Amino acid sequence: MTPFVLAAVAMLVALVPVGIASRQGGLMEAVVAYEAASSIAIMELILLPEAFRRPGLFEFPVLMAVLVFASGLVFVNAGERWL
Repeated sequence: MTPFVLAAVAMLVALVPVGIASRQGGLMEAVVAYEAASSIAIMELILLPEAFRRPGLFEFPVLMAVLVFASGLVFVNAGERWL
């Protein structure tokens, strides 16, 4: 096992407390948990291509990193308007 695979497994374990926090809190806690989970998922998607030596798969996490900020703003706007 390479260190990148071990780091990817650690990132998956890090998603568990974020999921618990998103279920137990209110709207603002859910927004923070969403942003944290999306950041962890992006790091996961960057670690896996490096672990398996597939450099062509780095495009998706880069695109996802750009779009995560805008989707968080949409989530907050929808949450304030309808909840």
